Amino acid sequence: MSPQAPPTDPIPRPEPLRAAVYARIVALIVSAEYRPGSVLTEAALSRAMGVSRTPVREALLRLEAEGVLESTLARGFMLRALSRSEAAELYPILAALEAVAVQNAGRNLKPALGTLRAALGELEACTDAVGRWQLDTAWHTTLTSACGNRRLAGLIAQLRTSLSRYELAYMQQVRSREEADRQHREILSALEAGDAGRAASLLTEHWHDGEQLILGWLAQSEPASLDAAGRPPRAIARRP
Repeated sequence: MSPQAPPTDPIPRPEPLRAAVYARIVALIVSAEYRPGSVLTEAALSRAMGVSRTPVREALLRLEAEGVLESTLARGFMLRALSRSEAAELYPILAALEAVAVQNAGRNLKPALGTLRAALGELEACTDAVGRWQLDTAWHTTLTSACGNRRLAGLIAQLRTSLSRYELAYMQQVRSREEADRQHREILSALEAGDAGRAASLLTEHWHDGEQLILGWLAQSEPASLDAAGRPPRAIARRP
């Protein structure tokens, strides 16, 4: 009879490999390393990250299920092209979920108010499109994570990943963000006044206005004619 192995706990790791691989691929997408129309392959990503193909494929399949990628026969996975109909579906959902998160956060947001105010100054001073998107995402994440609902926070993060393709492409073409900055300030002022209901309403309006800007920008060209970077043809690239 072979001796039994002594009972022990698994050696802890900083982060499960599959989660780390997924997060790395998402970071590449939202940092504009990949543009709409770019092809991502298991082989190339596994070599670049020094991991086996299994967690890479799991991450790519997850992003496909989330609507970020689509599989291409014998080529891998392609970052989906920009679509007005998809944007029109996603923005109202994100607006509703973030409003619910803010309303449920209540007093839990108080410790984060100073961080939110300081972050707005950094966001308003940032002129780089990718950097601005990252700061904007961090601001909204701080705002909504105080709700304490992990499932809700996860859904919001998933939608932000899907919408990153639109926001990054738009920010790289249209630099003016004064109105969005003003709305951020109004949302924060409502929270500092303890009026979560008004903050949620302002947040919904903020996302609605963002949706209209994106849809107006996409309307300048048929989705099929956007280039690989999500840009309309040069001849009609106008501000909405």
